[in-house]
Amino acid sequence: MDRAARRWLRWMHPPRYAPDHAALAALGGQAKHWRCPRCGQTGAFNAHGALHGLAESGPGKDALRGRRFLCSNRGRRPGCGRTWSVRLAHVLRRFSVRTAALWRSALGWLAGLGVPAAWEAARSGFSLESAHRWRRRWRRAEPARRTWLCRGRAPPDDPVAAITVAYGTADPLACFQQREQRSWPGFGS
Repeated sequence: MDRAARRWLRWMHPPRYAPDHAALAALGGQAKHWRCPRCGQTGAFNAHGALHGLAESGPGKDALRGRRFLCSNRGRRPGCGRTWSVRLAHVLRRFSVRTAALWRSALGWLAGLGVPAAWEAARSGFSLESAHRWRRRWRRAEPARRTWLCRGRAPPDDPVAAITVAYGTADPLACFQQREQRSWPGFGS
């Protein structure tokens, strides 16, 4: 790595989302070059551990959701001692549902289907009460999503078309989280 690239990396903040497992594993080698967003120190980040949590399906329902990094204050390290989490892009923080299942059900909601019909079409496997709760979160975040979709352009007639044009059709919520490095509106912390 040349000197200019190393200088640029020294001012790089850690990401919030990684696109896949391989990219998440590769972040461990880059951690020393990050600047801590809390204390501003450079060179104190260490790979600290994995974030595990509930998965949508599978035995044990324990899945890798991300990785933690420690801004070390041990020994002569200048850090603050706090951790920073980097999540996989298809994971919604504090939710078991993945972005693909939420998007499939949101397509039904935006097409005018009721919550039970949209949730049935999404085939997510979660309870109907969860579907109603997530639908309320989706509705509460409409102003934030509308503001984001209208950034520098006229308001879209069709929000589904605007989201898929901006972030693709396969899993636009995961693409949004990875590209924008922030949580999908209404499903963050």
